[in-house]
Amino acid sequence: MPTQAAAVLAASNVIRTRRGEEVRLRFVTPDDAEVLQAYVRSLSPRSRNRRFLGALSELPKPVLDDFVALGRNDRYSLIGTMDHDGVESMVAEARYALDRNTGRVEFGLSVHDRWHGHGIGPALIAHLEGRARALGGVTLSGDALRTNDVMIALARKAGFAIQPHADDWTLVRFEKVLSQALAHSTGADLHVIHNDPQIARLR
Repeated sequence: MPTQAAAVLAASNVIRTRRGEEVRLRFVTPDDAEVLQAYVRSLSPRSRNRRFLGALSELPKPVLDDFVALGRNDRYSLIGTMDHDGVESMVAEARYALDRNTGRVEFGLSVHDRWHGHGIGPALIAHLEGRARALGGVTLSGDALRTNDVMIALARKAGFAIQPHADDWTLVRFEKVLSQALAHSTGADLHVIHNDPQIARLR
């Protein structure tokens, strides 16, 4: 792993809403399992469907266990929290993974329904791009349901190219080149990160 990534992996970071409110980002640990599960349960069915590319009411235990296993298979999960009257609440989460062979970094994220439209999604995407670059990533990519016009619009505005998914007609793939020189040298060798069936497409 590139040396500059060490600082990224140790960092506690802050992004801001459009009104300047702080959203603190930190890595998930096994102690966060119940908090993360409660967050997923509290999402609207539509938001869960968009985030996990299918209907579910909560994270199956193997998926939850993988979410909180920091660094397993070069996968990292973040949670974003805000303070309300001295009480910390979870408002967002994100997951990203590095394929060391290709330099591809794949990610997925969600923002709680209550905080849609506050600028957290764009700020989180920009933050993840910074993390991908620090890890030495060549490209940053993700998948979204073809009907998820919000995520597609966010990705397009952030400079991602949108294209049909090669393996699933219900999805689109968005991708952004982070290092032109490396991308040219890697060329056709770029491919989607291999996913465990339980956590396909960084659910």
